[in-house]
Amino acid sequence: MNSMTQVSTSALAQRNADLLQTLSSEFRLPGHRIHPFTRLREDLFLDTMDIELLVAGLESRLEYYLTEEEASQIETVGDLQHFFLR
Repeated sequence: MNSMTQVSTSALAQRNADLLQTLSSEFRLPGHRIHPFTRLREDLFLDTMDIELLVAGLESRLEYYLTEEEASQIETVGDLQHFFLR
């Protein structure tokens, strides 16, 4: 692995850790209980407005903004990771 790849991988790992920490805080759950397959509606009991507020908060905090189409596709923590960590 060259040094540029290591920096990119390290930066991505840090962004993922920041995202999971934010989610842990928002959901008031220990980090070990949040997984990519965790469903926002069924497992965390969020409604449409909760998800919209969550996405808006993440956009503001991470300074990365989704299109309406992307935001409408979010169903799991893994979806959040997919869209916010690319």
